[in-house]
Amino acid sequence: MRFITSIERKLESLEIIINKRVLGSILIALSGLLLYLDKVLLFLKIEGGNDYGFYDYYTFVWTLMQSVVPVIIILGVAFRPYLSSFLVPIYSYTVQITWIFQPEIRFDNVLLHLYAIGSCSLFLILTLLINKISIWHKKQEILKDEFQQETKEILNILKSKTLSES
Repeated sequence: MRFITSIERKLESLEIIINKRVLGSILIALSGLLLYLDKVLLFLKIEGGNDYGFYDYYTFVWTLMQSVVPVIIILGVAFRPYLSSFLVPIYSYTVQITWIFQPEIRFDNVLLHLYAIGSCSLFLILTLLINKISIWHKKQEILKDEFQQETKEILNILKSKTLSES
């Protein structure tokens, strides 16, 4: 009975962790989608009353989202989201950066999406590489600690033998 209760508690805590990760992943993915809020509002012909000195309301929304989205990403990171959720904002930011330098490019441009997919692929490769290096570094630290411990034990054995002989 006690064993089953322990397993149930562990499953509940695992469920909470997974739910946190899902929430964080949703926040991260939503942050990438918010970068297109100005395009959605323009498509739906929704116009706000105040553009706060920007060229138009949609430019204001775009600039606001460029400022708010990183804060949402930081909030989402606190929930330890799944790595794949970061692909949405990376893809979106890649498209946004391209549009900053070449605003005449349309969303249906194949090269635009190839560039964004390439950026996402580079992100995944770098993340996996950093992860592998981190794991290798941890293994090296463990080996170093084990070597130091064995060396101390050998020195203690030699020390006790030397003291017993004298």
